[in-house]
Amino acid sequence: MNRLLNRLIADAMAPVEEMSTRFLKGAVLFFWAMGALLVSAAFLTVALFDLLQPLEGNAGTALILGCLYLGIATICIILTVRQKPHSRGGRARVSLEDGRLPPQKAEFAKNIDSAVKPIVEILRDAGMDRERVAIESAAELAKQLHPFSLVAFAMLGGLLLARLIKRDERPLS
Repeated sequence: MNRLLNRLIADAMAPVEEMSTRFLKGAVLFFWAMGALLVSAAFLTVALFDLLQPLEGNAGTALILGCLYLGIATICIILTVRQKPHSRGGRARVSLEDGRLPPQKAEFAKNIDSAVKPIVEILRDAGMDRERVAIESAAELAKQLHPFSLVAFAMLGGLLLARLIKRDERPLS
């Protein structure tokens, strides 16, 4: 009787042992990957700091790197918060590919279109097709992003552009 019970228990525990072994291997690999990601981010930060430090100085380089990491963190937080659980009622998800947008997103897209339209018209009249296509592509990309992401990108771009302009205005020694 003991043999039979032992064999039944062993047969019942085999899938659990296999599943726990796979989970443990996956967890170990995940933590190794996260550790490698953190180490690589540290090395890349040091390398970028050394690259920008002669151009911007210590404070400027630290500010640029801080804004870069803040922008990345903000985008990750927004993407995490925006994830919605799957609906069980059989409702189809609204996507940009369908052409159906939620009211807030549609208003946001309309605002982008109205802001870009005069610029596109001027570029079309001037025969600047490459620039027109670039502006239209950027507008389509902006419609797919969250407004907070656009603000983060604009702040980072403005900061970098201001630094470049400031660097070009320095007198020659």
